[in-house]
Amino acid sequence: SSKKAKKSPQATKIGKVVRKVISIVIVAAIIIGALSGVLNFFGVPQKVLTSVKYGSTKVSVAKYNFYYMSSYLNVSQTAQQYDTYYGKGSGLQYTGYDYSKTPMEQEYTASDLSLGDGVTQTWADYFRINTISYIQQYVAYAALAREAGIALTEDEQKTIDEQIESFREAAEDNDYSLDRFLMTRYGKGASEKLMREIMEEQTLAANYAAQKQTEVTNAVTDDQINEEFAKNINDYTVLDVSVFKVSAGETKVADDATDEEKTAAKNEAMAKAKTSAESYAAKVKSADDLLSQAKLYNSSLTDSSVVYNSTSYSSLKSTFGEAVADWAVSSDRAAGNVAVLETTDGYVVIYMSATAHKVETQPVDVRHILIEFPTDSSGNATTLTEEEKKTYYNKAKSVYDEYLANPTEENFAALATNNSEDTGSSSNGGLYEKVKPGDMVTAFNDWCFDASRKTGDSGIIETNYGYHVMYYVNNDNEAVWKSSVRAVLAESTFTSFDDGLLSDNGDYAKKEYSPIINWSARQMEKLIQKQYINYNNK
Repeated sequence: SSKKAKKSPQATKIGKVVRKVISIVIVAAIIIGALSGVLNFFGVPQKVLTSVKYGSTKVSVAKYNFYYMSSYLNVSQTAQQYDTYYGKGSGLQYTGYDYSKTPMEQEYTASDLSLGDGVTQTWADYFRINTISYIQQYVAYAALAREAGIALTEDEQKTIDEQIESFREAAEDNDYSLDRFLMTRYGKGASEKLMREIMEEQTLAANYAAQKQTEVTNAVTDDQINEEFAKNINDYTVLDVSVFKVSAGETKVADDATDEEKTAAKNEAMAKAKTSAESYAAKVKSADDLLSQAKLYNSSLTDSSVVYNSTSYSSLKSTFGEAVADWAVSSDRAAGNVAVLETTDGYVVIYMSATAHKVETQPVDVRHILIEFPTDSSGNATTLTEEEKKTYYNKAKSVYDEYLANPTEENFAALATNNSEDTGSSSNGGLYEKVKPGDMVTAFNDWCFDASRKTGDSGIIETNYGYHVMYYVNNDNEAVWKSSVRAVLAESTFTSFDDGLLSDNGDYAKKEYSPIINWSARQMEKLIQKQYINYNNK
């Protein structure tokens, strides 16, 4: 009391003000903290903060997170599926990703991410770089699609609606609202609205890319095609040869042998292989002769491991070496030529059936209706008795009879849509366009490329997959060699367009906001860890 009595009224007043200010600050801090927590819970910062900017287009943290988690989930779930089907450790072996760890906890070794010397690159770095590139392409192409007046079709909008409904059903199964379910999967800020926006963006981007690809493909001229063919003839021709290798085998020398002794032993083994190969070659007058000699050398050799029909220069080079490939495409080569050629570890015997030539065959357009045989858990067709097969044949015959009652392509397409079990073509009336020799299984291929085939031909064939009701549309397509050259030139043009659009000087150059992305990365790590814990607790 005596201390208070000594204070001036002004000091007392100041003390009261200070205490009041402190109280207000504390209350304000509590309110701000609570408000911040609420906003963060509902993902407001993720929705309003910009993670990356492409040209003038801003991408929110929420959208970045959605793409990031999509990339991560694709790799992680693939690794888990490998483990499930092929045993523990298979996922890591085939994908390089250990789904028991977060991306930051494991090194990424599949390629160089160009992070600088001495920097250990992680899977988190891979997902970040991958995500930023994906978004850039989708944003750019979607914007160009809108500028070109490309809009979603009713079927595309329906597909998006169906995908969202499938997520809604999954959310309900887990007692979540859709938005809350998406947040548990893709991070804070994820919502139905964002998901729909991304799906629409991806669809528009794909449509524009397809339109642009068609545009640049059609713009390739015959002069450009002929010039490219002449410049890189080995890339666009095929040849028929029969080949087998006589191996020199391992040389047996003492562990302490000198380099000279090792070289002498290797030369001796190669000389024996050459003599043996020349002996086989001397008896070869045809492709059948070479196959017979190959089986005498090694009884385990088969037609498919000796006969290389419609093979390419690059395939021969990768299988037998450059010397063999160069011999096969030499300008003085002729059908019937036989040779013995040296490789690094032996000699090959080779017979030329047909020299390098253009594939003049025209790809075909064909429709089919698949009545599928049952498959096992691995997706392989189960072995059926002839009696069991009859059930499937009768079903195919019933559909075929419906077609014969009204033998038009329109009727066949409708029957394919309603009856075919081939998910790759049923939605398109069973249509496969520009089918090239070798694209399909043997029976399917042979039916399509029968020399007598004409528009409107139909029938039923059997393959390992089941019975196919067939309808031949036409072969009004560019020859295989020419379409191959056109595709290469078009791809080069499209790549140049893409590089220019997305380059640092392009209209959609990227600008990353690193502090925001790093903040997002920490959130993603926590989310992924939580998902992993929940997955293992189920």
